[in-house]
Amino acid sequence: MQVIKLAIEPRTDTGKGAARKLRRSGMVPAVLYRDGNDPVMFSFDPDELEFSVRREGNRNSLFGIELEGVERVCLIKEFQRHPVSRRLRHMDFYEVVADKELVVKVRVEPKGTAVGTKLGGQLNVLRRTLDVRCLPAHIPASIVIEVTSLEVGDFVRVNDIVAPENAEIIYESNFNVVSVVGKRLDGDEEEDDEGEEGSDATDAPAEA
Repeated sequence: MQVIKLAIEPRTDTGKGAARKLRRSGMVPAVLYRDGNDPVMFSFDPDELEFSVRREGNRNSLFGIELEGVERVCLIKEFQRHPVSRRLRHMDFYEVVADKELVVKVRVEPKGTAVGTKLGGQLNVLRRTLDVRCLPAHIPASIVIEVTSLEVGDFVRVNDIVAPENAEIIYESNFNVVSVVGKRLDGDEEEDDEGEEGSDATDAPAEA
């Protein structure tokens, strides 16, 4: 996976006043967390980051941040947005190690048009993300699930999914990920065993 270079500015001022001043200047306050080391504070241009993430199409993009002459590779840990403007207000990163596996949440991407939807059924994505264990360089942009052959009443369970190359899908129980549901004879919509799980905007990768 390509490492996106992110230009940053070190910062020492803390508190709400300092954060507001940074935002007024168009920058966003951020913190880099590192195992066994003190966190490092800095600021960055949010437009640069948002453009890079959209271009890569991967919520788990790797970023290269230069600190004290050394490039630190990191992932987004969590972030905050303004409730109205949706502009970034704060972001936390954490450093990754090239030869250490980690667990990240990877989005599910259905591929194709299910046969059942042509007969009046509806494709339900029950899990928007799945936990994947891999090295940082092998983090997939998505987990593609072929749904073309699914008819009404069919489903794909997590153990049916082929994991991306050099990665492992982590789960404790064998749950439904996608399904095609239709109308019962009495007109009630068919219910599935699994409730739909949406993706939280602040979900972040979790370290192994």
